[in-house]
Amino acid sequence: MGVTTGNYIDSNGVNHGFLRRRFGAITRFNVSAAGKGSGQGTLPEGIDLLGEITGQYIDSSGVNHGFVRGPLGDITTFDAPGAGTASGQGTLPATPNLFGVITGQYIDANNVHYGFLRNP
Repeated sequence: MGVTTGNYIDSNGVNHGFLRRRFGAITRFNVSAAGKGSGQGTLPEGIDLLGEITGQYIDSSGVNHGFVRGPLGDITTFDAPGAGTASGQGTLPATPNLFGVITGQYIDANNVHYGFLRNP
């Protein structure tokens, strides 16, 4: 397919997502709820063959949340049930498979790590 995703960090230490298309065009994106402080922001994790991007964003309190960015740019956010809400806790998705299923881990309020599976 010839596309990739990743993040870059600006001069203030904030993470931003990008999508690089086959012939070099780059689309930058951010989850609207992402924090704007150093170490916060949008962190894409992976992309599937349909162009769906998954990743995490870190809010202004330092909590991790999941997101899915559709091929047309629409962004859906989510949290795994049981994910903690303190700094360093929350939802950490991995790359989606061809069927839109996302796996990952979440960290609960006791800082214990668990796996999760999110269906489309």
